[in-house]
Amino acid sequence: MTTHSDSAIVDETLGTFVRGHHILSDGVRLDDDYFSLTRNIDGRDVGFIAHSVDSDAVRGMLPRLHHVFDQLQRLHRQAVEAVVYEFSEDPPSTEELDDALRDLALDAVEVFPDNEVVLDLADTCGSHFMDGYWPAVRFNGDDNVVKVTVES
Repeated sequence: MTTHSDSAIVDETLGTFVRGHHILSDGVRLDDDYFSLTRNIDGRDVGFIAHSVDSDAVRGMLPRLHHVFDQLQRLHRQAVEAVVYEFSEDPPSTEELDDALRDLALDAVEVFPDNEVVLDLADTCGSHFMDGYWPAVRFNGDDNVVKVTVES
């Protein structure tokens, strides 16, 4: 791992995390309050976001991100199952879980300084969540689901 500057962190496994910025029409620069990168996973672009402006703190989150990356398939399945159970009145069938796993694709992985991780899922068929809304599943540092929310 090499740091090129305070706005980029290169990780040999995941790639280069950058702290982006936006320039408003009046020329004001707004810096992101996180470092991020995008990886293609199974034909989809997935964002990896480390929530900190401190490059040393982000480097401290890299082992957690490596673990999540290594366990991504298992955690994605766990997240989808948590969403289905959260929003089902009756226990879902195996077929319903498999359909949801196919329909709710991984969109972003967010890591926080306390080692909690949020997986943001995209409703690829548009039949599970209203347009502009997506499920997010928060995991604690031991990979246990602690919260399922719907974001917009």
